[in-house]
Amino acid sequence: MEKPEYAYYEDIKSNSSAPWKISDVIFIYFCIFILSMIFMGSMLYANININANTYSIIFQALLSLSILVLIYLIVTQKYNMSFKDAFGIYFEKMPIFMRQGIIVTAIMVGTTTLIGLAFSLFTGIESGNPYSEMPIEKFRWLTFLALFFAPIVEEFFFRGFMQPAIIKKTGVFSGILITALIFGLSHFQYMDYTAAIISVTAIGLILGIVRYKTGSVMPGIFAHFFNNLLAIAHILY
Repeated sequence: MEKPEYAYYEDIKSNSSAPWKISDVIFIYFCIFILSMIFMGSMLYANININANTYSIIFQALLSLSILVLIYLIVTQKYNMSFKDAFGIYFEKMPIFMRQGIIVTAIMVGTTTLIGLAFSLFTGIESGNPYSEMPIEKFRWLTFLALFFAPIVEEFFFRGFMQPAIIKKTGVFSGILITALIFGLSHFQYMDYTAAIISVTAIGLILGIVRYKTGSVMPGIFAHFFNNLLAIAHILY
């Protein structure tokens, strides 16, 4: 007999006690910094003549793949854990994860809408974003990254890898909150848009709760993808 859905989630949570530490998270940040310097230096040294948009796609794609590879190696080689068990990746349960993702997307959209309305009501300033006046060519590559890289990489790194390490050190509430704040601040392109940075932080908080409650990154990946898709559609239309 197949176990009920709630029992399945309890099994995932019992397997999600992360052995990795905050020092491992810092190590990944250090590696990404070094890789960024190497990549940019090699581009300048080789005098490769490509436009800024192509450069951005290549740069972000390589960094994203590097983060995933580093996480994989730390989890599987350093701590000898199953990658899919560490992050709750069970392909037979994808319909469940997708339903969760859709529900979470609705919650995120409702939350960010309320934040935007409250900001406009109390400040008298319409909430904006850095993409409204962006040239369409640049927006195309940004859309590509936002849909096919950001949901996967950010959920694995922030919620899958960083959050459990911080929770182990500070406790559940503080761990989720600190991770959400770091997630919000990492979106430096929103720093001039107060409502947007608050909204991104709120999204990080919601996704952090989902990761903790389900023990899996998959509902967050689906929710992150759908949220970005809706945001892009809103900007375009």
